[in-house]
Amino acid sequence: MLPLAQMIQKRDGDAAQAYVDRQNIGIIPEIRVIVNDPKTDSTTRDIAYGYLRRVRTLDSALLLAQGLGEGGRSNSVLGLIENPRAEVYPILKAKLLPPREEKNKKLLLVMVQMPVPEEQRIADIKPYLEASYYETRYGALFGLALLNEPGSLERMAHELGTDRRQRKQDFLTIFYEYRAWRTPKFVPVLIPVLNDPLPLEDIGVRRRNEDGSESSMTPEELRYVRAWDYALNIIVKTLKLDVPFKIADNVTYSKAQRDLVKQKLRDLGYTVTDEPYPVTAAQ
Repeated sequence: MLPLAQMIQKRDGDAAQAYVDRQNIGIIPEIRVIVNDPKTDSTTRDIAYGYLRRVRTLDSALLLAQGLGEGGRSNSVLGLIENPRAEVYPILKAKLLPPREEKNKKLLLVMVQMPVPEEQRIADIKPYLEASYYETRYGALFGLALLNEPGSLERMAHELGTDRRQRKQDFLTIFYEYRAWRTPKFVPVLIPVLNDPLPLEDIGVRRRNEDGSESSMTPEELRYVRAWDYALNIIVKTLKLDVPFKIADNVTYSKAQRDLVKQKLRDLGYTVTDEPYPVTAAQ
């Protein structure tokens, strides 16, 4: 067994990290062997992909692209966003299934952030607005909105009024997890969510770990937040608003706190009302 694989399986993270740092780009061939070995278990494979994020070369990006959807989990997604390369785009595109079959919204969300001509990205992503799986449609919609495709923001507004809790959660989570969409351009789309009437316990809070993985909160911390909590959190962080209260993932904000944020938005020139998006039936 290769040294890195042994350290990973022994859960000796400090030794593994020190080994990777010493090897630098020389670690890439070893990781390639580990992730391509059919005997490698899924956890070891994913952790090995994670170490590629510290070696930002073309070879590491190509290997991360290979792993997206095939064992790389969140590490492949984050690694490619951190080290975008035009050369990986054909690999990602080849992974796309037809719109009737594709279920991996992350693939679309990564593709749109790769440095290839916008018209190519739009042409490849646009058919997935009509995908059978709703999360895939959301991935396409966010991608096209990032590329300023006409009508995308209006369709985002429609989706943010959905009466399906899970779909609202999935939609807002993309804003939350991907920095590309946490920009001032999208703040107007989120403002009406500050008034969202869905009751408490509509959106489950999950923890983002340092290695890019995701886990549920511990039983003691397990809780839910309203859609407006997600929106307020994203808006304050995006615009770096100075507010006199704590901004955290698992906080339920009061009406007074939301009103303060809304006033700050008005002061910045945004149009703010007390109306939520009209409720729309999920497609």
